[in-house]
Amino acid sequence: MLDTPPMIFTEHFNAPVERVWKVFVNERGWDPWFTDGMWMELKNGGRIRFRWERLTNGEAVEDNGYTVVMVENRRWEFWWYEYEKGYRSHVEMVFRKDSTGGTWLTVTDYTTISRLDELTIKYGCAYGWGQMLLLAKLYVEKGLVVI
Repeated sequence: MLDTPPMIFTEHFNAPVERVWKVFVNERGWDPWFTDGMWMELKNGGRIRFRWERLTNGEAVEDNGYTVVMVENRRWEFWWYEYEKGYRSHVEMVFRKDSTGGTWLTVTDYTTISRLDELTIKYGCAYGWGQMLLLAKLYVEKGLVVI
């Protein structure tokens, strides 16, 4: 395994932490604003099924994962990006209230890569997290689905 630093993304939402939490952690996953048929079991050790179609030019792309830690309105930690050796990506999402009633969300992704030619995997995840946070912000703050 190559030793690469985690990727860290932070976004502010003009919404209470309870609302932001429910957009990210719910039985339907990130549908309708980012995924297409995602679901999750809302418990520690619960399974997660990711599915995209609109963002992949009509090709159904699916993946699996599972929740490691779930502390309501505060922290969701999970593994995903299944491959032959297990899961490639360990993700922590930390939700923090701010003094204005908004929410800071920090996503830390510890994507595992074995060789330099796999850096494209890490770059793809970085692109995906940025896209996901933008689409979530539009959905949370404006009620917009733009995909």
